[in-house]
Amino acid sequence: MKKRFNEINIKIFIPSCLALILLTLLLLLQPEKSGTVILDLFDLCTEKFGWLYLTACLASFIFLFWLSFGRFGKMKLGDKNEKPRYSNLSWIAMLFTAGVGTSIVILGFLEPIYYVSSPPFQIEPLSETAYEYAHMYGQFHWGFSAWALYNPAIIAVAYMMYVKKDPSIRLSTACSVIMKKSADRWPGHCIDILVVFGVVGSISTSLGIGTPVLADVIRNVFEIPQQYDFMVKMIVLIIWILIFGASVYLGLDKGIQRLSNINIGMAFLFMLIVLLAGPTVDILKMEVNSIGLYADEFFRMSTYTQPFGSGEFTKSWTVFYWGWWIAFMPMMGMFVGKISRGRTIQNVMWGQLVWGTLGCCFSFMVFGGYSLYLQKSGKADLVDILNREGQSGAMIAILKTLPMAKFMMLFLCIVCFIYLATTIDSCAYVLAGVTTKKLGAEQEPARWNRLFWAVVFCLLSIALMLIGGIEHVKIMSVVTGLPLVLVLFLLMLSVKRTLEHDISEK
Repeated sequence: MKKRFNEINIKIFIPSCLALILLTLLLLLQPEKSGTVILDLFDLCTEKFGWLYLTACLASFIFLFWLSFGRFGKMKLGDKNEKPRYSNLSWIAMLFTAGVGTSIVILGFLEPIYYVSSPPFQIEPLSETAYEYAHMYGQFHWGFSAWALYNPAIIAVAYMMYVKKDPSIRLSTACSVIMKKSADRWPGHCIDILVVFGVVGSISTSLGIGTPVLADVIRNVFEIPQQYDFMVKMIVLIIWILIFGASVYLGLDKGIQRLSNINIGMAFLFMLIVLLAGPTVDILKMEVNSIGLYADEFFRMSTYTQPFGSGEFTKSWTVFYWGWWIAFMPMMGMFVGKISRGRTIQNVMWGQLVWGTLGCCFSFMVFGGYSLYLQKSGKADLVDILNREGQSGAMIAILKTLPMAKFMMLFLCIVCFIYLATTIDSCAYVLAGVTTKKLGAEQEPARWNRLFWAVVFCLLSIALMLIGGIEHVKIMSVVTGLPLVLVLFLLMLSVKRTLEHDISEK
C-alpha cells in the first residue's frame, strides 16, 4: 500500500480531496445556504460571462480548421510507422460513450419538449415554427460546436504523450510550453485541481440527471411506493458502482473497451426499436428539415446572446451546455488523447467531431422526433406532464406509448446504466491519471485510485440531489466550467507554439 500511495501526486490529490470533502459536507449540512450560493454563482457566470462561453466555442472551431487543414494535420500522434492501437469501431465506441452518458437518452426525449413550449428567437410557443426549431436545437447543443470544444485538449495531451514521450496525462504538462517551469509548481497544480473540479462537476451533472429518472422508471415498473424513492435512488447508484467497479478491475482494454462496444450496440438497438415503432416517415421528414435549419441558423445560434431580452433561453440552455461540455473537456482530452495513439491529428480531430456529432444527432432525431410526434398528435400532452410531474413523469408517459411498455422501460434502464457506467469509468480513469506522478503510454492508474474517484462522484451527486434536485445539478457544470475556459485558450496557444517550435527544429 505504501508503494502504491507513493505513486500519487500528493500536491494535487490531497488539496482536491479536501476541497471536495468540504464542499460535500457544506451541501449536506447547510443545504439551503449552499443552494443560494450556487444559484448566485450561476447568475454571475451566465449574466456576466455568458458571452465568453460562446466565444470559446467559436475559437475551438477556428482552431479545428487551422490545425487540421494546415501543415500539422498529417502529423502522427506516435512514431512514424505506428498503427492505431484500437480499431476504428472500438475507438469510436469509447470516445462516444465517454462523452455523452445517460443524458443523451433522457434529454434526447425531453429537451425538444422544453424547446417547443419555450422556444428561442421570440417564436410563438407550440407553433409550427416552434416544433421545427425544437427538433433541431438539441442537435445544435450536442453537435459540431460541442464536440469541437474537446479538440484542443485531445491534441495537447496526445502530442505530449506519444510524440514528446512525456509520462503524464495532466493538462498542466500539456500547457508546459506556455507555463515553462511553472507547470510543476503551484500554477500548474492549480490547473490540475481545476481539472478535478471540472470533471467532478460534469459527471455529477450526468448522475444528477440520470439517477432520479431511472429510479422513478424502476419504481413504476415494479410498482414500488413513493416512500421508498430515496432507497431506490441509492440502489441505482450502487448498481452503477458495481458495474464500473468491475470495469475498473478489468482495465482499459478489457473493461472500458468491451463495455463501450456493448453499450453502442444496445443503444442503437433501442433507437432502432423506437424509430420503427414510432412514425418512421414523419421522424425522417423532421430530420431532413432540421439539417437545413441547422445549416441556415448555425452562426445565429452560435452567437445568440439575447442582449436586448431576458436572456433566459441562452442562460438556461446554450450557456449551460457550453459550460457542461467545457467542464467535460479535460476528461475527454485526456481520455481520447490516451486512446488515440497511432492516429494523425486530422484523423483524431475530425473523427471524434464527426462520429460524436452523428451519434448525438441520430439520438435526437429519433427520441426527439418521437416526443414531438406524441405532443403534436395529442397522444400525450408532454408539456403539461413535464410542468406538473417533472422529467420522470414525462419519461414514463413517453415509454408507456411504446409497444411492450414495461419491457421497453427495463431495456431503457439497462442502456442508461451501461451508458453512464462507461462515462463514470472514463472520468475515474482520467482523474486517477491526473493524480498519479508518472503514467507511461502503456501504464494505467492504480485500481484503488480509479475506484476512489468513482465513489466521490456518487457521494457528491447524492449531496446535490438532496439540496435542490435537477436545477442545482445543472448549475454545477456551468460554475465549474468557467475557470476552464482560460485553460481551453491556454491549450490552443500551447499546441500552436509546441508544433511550430518542433517543426522549426526539424
